[in-house]
Amino acid sequence: MGLKQEQKKLEQNYEQEIMDILVLLGDMGGGAGGVTKGIWEPSVDMLAYIDLSTQELIKCKGTISWLAEEKDRNGWIYHLENNKIYHLKVRKRKQKKQNVKNQDFLLVEVVKRDITHSDLNKILEEYKTPMLIEDELCGTFSIERKYGWFSGTTDWLGHECLTMLIYDKEHMEEGKETAEHALHTLHILYKDRKGWDEKFRKFAAEQLTELANDWLADREDFDEDNEYDENDENNNNDENNNDENLITKETFAERIWIGEIVIFPNGDYEVYYNDDDMFWGHVIIVGGNIETGIEDALIAG
Repeated sequence: MGLKQEQKKLEQNYEQEIMDILVLLGDMGGGAGGVTKGIWEPSVDMLAYIDLSTQELIKCKGTISWLAEEKDRNGWIYHLENNKIYHLKVRKRKQKKQNVKNQDFLLVEVVKRDITHSDLNKILEEYKTPMLIEDELCGTFSIERKYGWFSGTTDWLGHECLTMLIYDKEHMEEGKETAEHALHTLHILYKDRKGWDEKFRKFAAEQLTELANDWLADREDFDEDNEYDENDENNNNDENNNDENLITKETFAERIWIGEIVIFPNGDYEVYYNDDDMFWGHVIIVGGNIETGIEDALIAG
């Protein structure tokens, strides 16, 4: 299917009315997702826009999207730059639900670049203003607005652990950026980090040791298939040696170590462990809730 056909399909998701807006872009521009063979949908994120027909200022998260052919890389982002203000012609995405806070647009035309506007400039200044959470127990966390979290490094039993605290949703609705609920959960974990670490390791071992041995067997088969030796006896492990190589739940739990934690305002957490190459460099994620307990363990990456 060609670009024009895909364009027609895409336009069906948007209103017919063409709007003139001044838009302040965020700092997540330049990404693109594949639509069909040879055709991509680039997009840029926005922080706020002004409807020029009413002069109303709308501060919201959202995206501006369009289609481009893979071979035409110049059209992927229209040379739109992060944290800049543009005059655009767009079509608003049809809203299937009421009270949807995000707003997405289809880009029709870039009318003017390099615009300044006092209200939008003020929003940009606020967006770029650093903000810190300085916690006596766990350290300092700095805001990362484009991701919606505060991040910092904590000492977790001798390992440097990157920690992300996701914004509190109800405070975000009031225009405030805080992570009080996530920080409360971190305190619970951190005050007994040895106990929680043992629980996370044990749970991951219960769930993933069998899978780790499957990966071990695949690696041994791969090594044997790719290793050349004139003496065939040196290329084959006997059954006793294979048994000795098996990963036990105890050794699994001992081998992994923590590297990252993500904590959500509702008490959910995701704890990321280094796999010590048992899964060829994939990360082990243990997830759960501070109230209801550990729920799952999986590999990713």
